[in-house]
Amino acid sequence: MSLEGGFTRRRKGIQKVLELMNCEGEEVANCNDTNFILNFPTGYGKTTLSIELARWLSTRTTTNFARLIHVVPTRALVEDIAKRARGLNYAVQYSFAPSELKSPNFLAEFVITTYDSFLLNLYKASIGEPFSVHGHYDLPRFSIYTSLVHFDEFHLMNEGNSWTSLIGAIKHLTKVGVNFMLSSATPSRSIEEKIIENSRNITKVSVVRNYGDSVKGRNCKEVSEGEYECYTAERRRPYRVVEVVEDLKVPDIDIKLINDGEEIPRVIEGRTIIVVNTVERAISLYDELKRRQLKPCLIHSRFRISDRMKIILDECDIIISTQVIEVGVNISSDVMITEQAPLPSIVQRVGRLLRYNERERGTLYIWRTGEYAPYDKDEVIRTLDALSNNDVCLKDPYGCHGKRGYGEIIDNIIKEPQVDYKLLKELEEISINPFLTKKDLEKVLEDYCTLTNSFIINLALDKPSSLEDLIPFSGEMIDKAPLVREGNKVLAYFEKYTSNGEMDNVEIIEDYIEFKDWKDLCKKYRKPMEDKDGRKLLLALMVDNSFYDNERGLRLK
Repeated sequence: MSLEGGFTRRRKGIQKVLELMNCEGEEVANCNDTNFILNFPTGYGKTTLSIELARWLSTRTTTNFARLIHVVPTRALVEDIAKRARGLNYAVQYSFAPSELKSPNFLAEFVITTYDSFLLNLYKASIGEPFSVHGHYDLPRFSIYTSLVHFDEFHLMNEGNSWTSLIGAIKHLTKVGVNFMLSSATPSRSIEEKIIENSRNITKVSVVRNYGDSVKGRNCKEVSEGEYECYTAERRRPYRVVEVVEDLKVPDIDIKLINDGEEIPRVIEGRTIIVVNTVERAISLYDELKRRQLKPCLIHSRFRISDRMKIILDECDIIISTQVIEVGVNISSDVMITEQAPLPSIVQRVGRLLRYNERERGTLYIWRTGEYAPYDKDEVIRTLDALSNNDVCLKDPYGCHGKRGYGEIIDNIIKEPQVDYKLLKELEEISINPFLTKKDLEKVLEDYCTLTNSFIINLALDKPSSLEDLIPFSGEMIDKAPLVREGNKVLAYFEKYTSNGEMDNVEIIEDYIEFKDWKDLCKKYRKPMEDKDGRKLLLALMVDNSFYDNERGLRLK
């Protein structure tokens, strides 16, 4: 049975990818040796492609790959995809994932994991064996080498260590012949072409309104209707573009700028989502709307996971959120208010405005707060300038309702990400030299902390009994956390491992840890420690519970 023939009717873009893969055969199929960049609008159903491929792989294998690894930026998105994968032979992998669902060696037929976990396994950290120097790091690498890898929301990996690590992974997978997909609603041309220049056999699949939409301004030659031979601008690497014409019904979103937070209560209508850029602003706005006798719900990253899970967004008429709502949250609003941000973030947020086309027209209010952190100031200013005339379609990269698409302006707004060639060279050496081990990666991380831009440390109010008792926290802000201290020491919880000869027993113990700053903490976090009583890993730092309530989350000191 061919791959595309094994499915029910799907959206045209997804069906086209399956056709281009051209997996022919019964129990053992042969697929085309093709890698993909998928440019689909928000809400199009990129995850559906992975789930359908995983379902197909559950009854057969291919000469190209035996499993599918779906890589995403956040563990919340891992959990969301896992819910949709029920009934499949799937596993998840991220820090402190439920043990019954874990696959640290990526051996399941369908693995859903974070970029951090994927990169650590690729570069020999062997996340399933934290106390081993050499370990069986070739086992998870074997799983990667015999997989099809789907890098989802890859636009979120376009800075610093994240971008360099992604380019390094793409280069290595290309070298060893592993097929991959990269999908995003908001990639810029510079990002796409840098990936193309470090890989091979790339086909870019775009959902468009008219043939030619996705190749405007590119060095491309039409070979047939909707198919083009193209070359990158810098190194003239060849790639193919395949367009799928699909008349997507999307609402017409009016863009209005507001300068004063006092206007917010006046523009709330029906279900309203308000997205701001910092937890502090989210809490402040929540308190202000409550003072005005409104009933908002608050969601951000600094809730204890169990408290966050209790927030039922479908029951909220007013939702105040941070960037956590940009990916992996299937919810819709009648009106959206967003703090100023770069264009890709605005587009992702608007994906939650009239998500299900409940009305033909909606309104996005952009709040010009004058605050630019945590974003690049120039990118925010250029975004505001580009959107100020209300002539950009934020629901389709190639335009709608007579407005130009956001894909037509994104290259003028987003800076080209820079590769750290020192880090790239060190990762290449680790990946190809069989004598280099986890210790060599640890030496690299002495300078870089993590392979992504995200150093997340867990905090706890008291002794945690499960993942749900933890509060994820940005490690770079640790000096602002209300930690419980005794002199220079910080009270912490550790996972203590003892062995009975056959298996490890794990218990949570309380002890102290010392660190000078967030960089020193990063070196010690999740780094194995050993003393006369056994081996242990840092699990969480304890915080003063007077700074926390389950309505607002954790406040800074």
